[in-house]
Amino acid sequence: MIALRGLAHNKFRTILSAAGIAIAVISIMLLGSTGSGLIRIGEKTLERSSMDMWLTGKTFDLKSQFAGGSEGKITDAHKLESRLLKNSNIDFAMPVLTEIVYAYKEGAEPKAVFGTGLEGTGGSFVSILQGEGLIGDSHYNSGLYNGPWKREILIDGRAAKLLDVTIGDTLHIGKTLTEARKQEFKVIGLTNSLSSFTTGPMIVLYLSELQEITGNHYYDSVNLVMLRLKDPSRAEETQKQLETQYPEYAVSTNLNLIKKIIRQNSPVLAGAFFIVVLAVLMGVLLAVNTVLLSLNERKNEAGILKVMGLSKWSIIRYLCFDGFLVCIAGGITGVLLSLPLSRVLNILIYRAVGFEDLVLIDNSFIYIGTAAAVITGLVTSLLAAMWINRINAAELLRSV
Repeated sequence: MIALRGLAHNKFRTILSAAGIAIAVISIMLLGSTGSGLIRIGEKTLERSSMDMWLTGKTFDLKSQFAGGSEGKITDAHKLESRLLKNSNIDFAMPVLTEIVYAYKEGAEPKAVFGTGLEGTGGSFVSILQGEGLIGDSHYNSGLYNGPWKREILIDGRAAKLLDVTIGDTLHIGKTLTEARKQEFKVIGLTNSLSSFTTGPMIVLYLSELQEITGNHYYDSVNLVMLRLKDPSRAEETQKQLETQYPEYAVSTNLNLIKKIIRQNSPVLAGAFFIVVLAVLMGVLLAVNTVLLSLNERKNEAGILKVMGLSKWSIIRYLCFDGFLVCIAGGITGVLLSLPLSRVLNILIYRAVGFEDLVLIDNSFIYIGTAAAVITGLVTSLLAAMWINRINAAELLRSV
């Protein structure tokens, strides 16, 4: 009760300190859960793709995909596909091109969307929600791009909403606005199977047609080749074979690819970690500041207690418990607020990039957040105890 009366004496300072601890706990839980969610979604996406291995350029990263640059591109993709299929353990190979293109309905405003080029969408790799899939890429013809154009595309739910189109509609698509005005493609199907690979609206075209409209047909360039193995247990052996045969490319299993993407995006992760550290430091400083200011106001009381013969431990318990209470209250508040905030964050993330249930707060993050609040309370009490230990009761009372 004495500690509670001490906290109530300066409500604003107490609330500010508790808020600092709460923000620190919320930062730990939400940012930690977001990072964990990205890894979880990445693993699930790769598992759903039914692919076991990925062949990419050695500088492959997410940024070069979106920029549409030549970094990390694989050349002579169709010939490479044929050579890969000669490997006794490779059952299926699919070159994939990803480029940003402009798309719009006649009379509508052009939008930049994520274009993906595939040779076809048969099998279990791409599931069609409505309409038809892409079957047979006819424009590529034995090393030349002189076959007939089909001009058919698939869209995902985000692209359908952004471009206000449905099955049967026609879209202008091109690498530039000038080129897009001259080229029309018909929407024949809806799929969300590939949506987890990108944060933006996606359209799926035949590989050779996307290559030609983006200039990648000159060197038969793609971003990656996905591989399905006959015997996934031999993945490591197959990886070594391909690395020896194609030293200019990076060969990754699903787990390797996730690690590579995380490593290449480490500046973003480091920034998030830095935010958490700052939030924790801010909470600690606010809590320490509250306790020390409170003790400074009560230093005469501390001196009197020393003169009365009370032990240091008794004085510390009497005067320092309020700082520990502030930290615990802030920690509990942070944990309780993190749960509804995670739901709000999930809604915003889904609307922005289409990732569903990205932020799921695991019990481990609740324990970490709670532990951070308790440790902060103990550190605060320790610093307060050191401050009390330095009080010279005789000098303090003479100055009264």
